[in-house]
Amino acid sequence: MCKFFLVKQKIFILFIFSMVAQSCVPLKKLIYLQEDKTTIEKQQQTIYRFKKGDRIVIDIQTRDEALNKLFGTTKTTNNFSGENIYFLGYEVDHEGFITLPVLGKIQAMGKSPEELKKTILEKLLATQINHPQDVFVKVKPAGIQVTLLGEVNSPGTHLILKPEPNILEAISRSGDITLTGNRQEVMVIREKENGTKTIKQIDLTRKNALNSEVFYLKNNDIIYVKPLPQKTIGTGTTLISTLTTLMSITSFAISVYLFTKSR
Repeated sequence: MCKFFLVKQKIFILFIFSMVAQSCVPLKKLIYLQEDKTTIEKQQQTIYRFKKGDRIVIDIQTRDEALNKLFGTTKTTNNFSGENIYFLGYEVDHEGFITLPVLGKIQAMGKSPEELKKTILEKLLATQINHPQDVFVKVKPAGIQVTLLGEVNSPGTHLILKPEPNILEAISRSGDITLTGNRQEVMVIREKENGTKTIKQIDLTRKNALNSEVFYLKNNDIIYVKPLPQKTIGTGTTLISTLTTLMSITSFAISVYLFTKSR
């Protein structure tokens, strides 16, 4: 009887250790950009060119106050938000144009901020302004919107005021990936120019993530972070939380056993 009890005790201890091993999230699954033998490719500086769906902030100021009032909604602000960007910026439509007061439709798709600025200046000088020194034009991308879903602390759509932020910047906006989020299989859903969507996977725990084609984000990218198996098990993410849960289960099991034994 005593030997049988010892065998059961050993089996129980092995079960506890097995549960602890499966339930705790290993440190290597939580650390970003761990060292490997990958050679990080130098990122070439590229000129940003506007695409369909981009939003552009345009600031036009002239000596003509009446004309300035017409362009009043285009003035830049330090308080951009996901809502007022639609009032402060111009969207590149499905044909690649933006529409400005007085100037009308202007081709924006494929142009750099400097090229679009030059086009606007030329139109102003041809129709509204007599001298170049009487007008000031500033053109810049109004940032991009990315959506984060899954195992992040603050899922939702975030506006990032950079033309091509990296995926770590976007994740930081969402309060980081949770302890039960799978950093090794992060999915990025991206729409191509022809309307088709692609799904790419990136391992953020490895340094070679810096070379991934989806490390730098595009407008309207969707980032989905899968859950780790530990979330399905539901016993905790750290050793202490796991042991606490298992001790509670064990205590309950012993209580039930003693209660049924006494009857």
